[in-house]
Amino acid sequence: MDLRLLRLPLWMLSFGGLALTGCSLAHKFFEPNITEESITEVRYLDQGWSEEDRQLFYSTPQGTELQGLHYKWLEALELPFSEEKLASAENMRGWGFIVEREKASEADLGVHPVGMGNHVNPEDDSVRLDLGCALCHTGELHYKGTALRVDGGQAIHGMSTGAPGEFTHSLGVTAVEMLFNPAKWNRFADNVAGDDPQQRRQLKKDFAAFRKRFFEFAKGPGNPDNFPTTEGRGRTDAVGRIANVVFGYNLGIEDNYTKADAPVSYPFLWDIWRFDWVQYTGFTNQAMARNVGESLGVMAPVKLVDETGALLPEGEFGQSTINVEGMQCIETTLRKLRPPKWPEDVLGKIDIQQARRGKALFADQCAHCHGPHESKPYSWALAAGPEDNPAGQRSVNWQWDMSGQVSYDEQNRPVREDWRESIWAIPWIDISVIGTDPNAAQNYVNHEFDPGPLVPRDPTDPNDAENRRVNAGDGLQLLLNTLVPVLYENSGIAADSNGVADYDGLNVPFRIVNKTAYKARPLHGVWATPPFLHNGSVPTIYDLLSPLEARPVRFGVGHREYNPAKLGYVTDLRPGNFEFDTRQTGNKNSGHLFTDADVNGRIGKRLDEGERMALLEYIKVMGNPDFSEALGGDPQNWNQYPAAPHSAIGEQACNQFRHASATRFATREESR
Repeated sequence: MDLRLLRLPLWMLSFGGLALTGCSLAHKFFEPNITEESITEVRYLDQGWSEEDRQLFYSTPQGTELQGLHYKWLEALELPFSEEKLASAENMRGWGFIVEREKASEADLGVHPVGMGNHVNPEDDSVRLDLGCALCHTGELHYKGTALRVDGGQAIHGMSTGAPGEFTHSLGVTAVEMLFNPAKWNRFADNVAGDDPQQRRQLKKDFAAFRKRFFEFAKGPGNPDNFPTTEGRGRTDAVGRIANVVFGYNLGIEDNYTKADAPVSYPFLWDIWRFDWVQYTGFTNQAMARNVGESLGVMAPVKLVDETGALLPEGEFGQSTINVEGMQCIETTLRKLRPPKWPEDVLGKIDIQQARRGKALFADQCAHCHGPHESKPYSWALAAGPEDNPAGQRSVNWQWDMSGQVSYDEQNRPVREDWRESIWAIPWIDISVIGTDPNAAQNYVNHEFDPGPLVPRDPTDPNDAENRRVNAGDGLQLLLNTLVPVLYENSGIAADSNGVADYDGLNVPFRIVNKTAYKARPLHGVWATPPFLHNGSVPTIYDLLSPLEARPVRFGVGHREYNPAKLGYVTDLRPGNFEFDTRQTGNKNSGHLFTDADVNGRIGKRLDEGERMALLEYIKVMGNPDFSEALGGDPQNWNQYPAAPHSAIGEQACNQFRHASATRFATREESR
């Protein structure tokens, strides 16, 4: 949250007593930045999930926290200078969160949207708000009053932005107001603690601790000076935030805070278990390492160093709320998720002749990058001892490497055989070739950090301070090579019965690559994932296929009204929207060009209007087995690809979360 925006109101509080009066001027100044939506029906697209699968994804915790905010508090908090609930269904929807159907008529009650679950914090056994995977990886497309739910899709909320009127800013302002407004505090305490004097005293102490952590974080890794490019709705600088939290906040090295000016959209999740390399720049290969790194960036509490900056001793290092069992359950469940199918009864009938023409165009112009490029599963070379490093990594934990399911190649070298029947080899496209905004790729490789106690100092090396610096990927590898095995040990995950191999993600050891490039992922279901390019700088697929000069320079982001003709969100700027300006640093909409000019970023010939529309028609149904016969056969038919290996260990990890999920589902059905 931008603390500078609070200075004027706090000055007014001290002189005008606004917190006590709740005057209309202050209420107007802090009113929520809400996008209005009119929805009469919610449709869950056919993606192969059962209702139990969906609810597991929506509610399974991963161990993240919002600076210790208690789960129950969210229901009781009010908007700044108002008695209206902060987390009403109307407000949460208006901020871009997804509120389930049974909450739609409960505008007067605080609600928890999809992805806001809970976990028990071991420090005090309190039930804390948990920001789960579904919060950022569930989407909706709205068309003529129907909301099409896209599980595993791209969220469009502004959770990470501290702009005035957004969720996080409103939360911070109301936390401050309760210091000065006893009536507001008493209403909150009545809802949470009732009349019990001891519980009310404890609540005041706990809330003060939350408020302190909230603003300490806002002055450190959350400082707006670290984010010169506004993230807005549906984006976050994921790697930049993780790096600032881990190397600055968690290691206690303030000099490590750096500019994060490369916001990216939340990626869609179906089929990611098939990829050999993940993240927008394809810098890592392992599900658990990716997820633990993400949880740290989303503020999962973790103990790493003592007051002197030294690593904590064994037994204390790695104490955390990070829930590797929850992460394994989510990964196992996501392997069942299929791409969404185009709903003809809502978005319109498919022109099969146009789609057939588009199929040929896609094969000629797009498939050479986007594939899918099927490959035999890899045999990952392992470090068999402390001096081994067969993959040339900045850091390797040979004991973790050898804790998976190990076999030996023809030269008797240890390897992990990937458990997948086949994988999708994801090509890296250099930034000079693809021509899209380079910031995310360049920042990942070029921003360097002091690893602190993660790398021993060498007093004999005069250049030690410089030589020991690491970029984000190598620095995370240094940490996660130690942290993840500790998390496994604390959760009772052992190499026996292939527990570590399964939790690692289908027996894949943790590796990092450093390339100034972006991965070209397969595009099944991409029609349901606007906006486009890694930074969300192009609102529709039609615009992406158009010449650069025809792409919108500025457009609105925040509402979810879909344009089925262009395959993307409607671009007009509405109340509550964020204005996306492609002229800002990190927001370029260049590259990925279909043009006859010899320029950087050219990937294919210039497309005429008819070719663009044909491609759009095919993309609507590309890979959908229901249309394969009508298309005269579809080389992208997703039924041809092998299913994920069954994971009994992953299903077992889900067992502890199924009861809570089933209870919530039963409550939903009863309320209907």
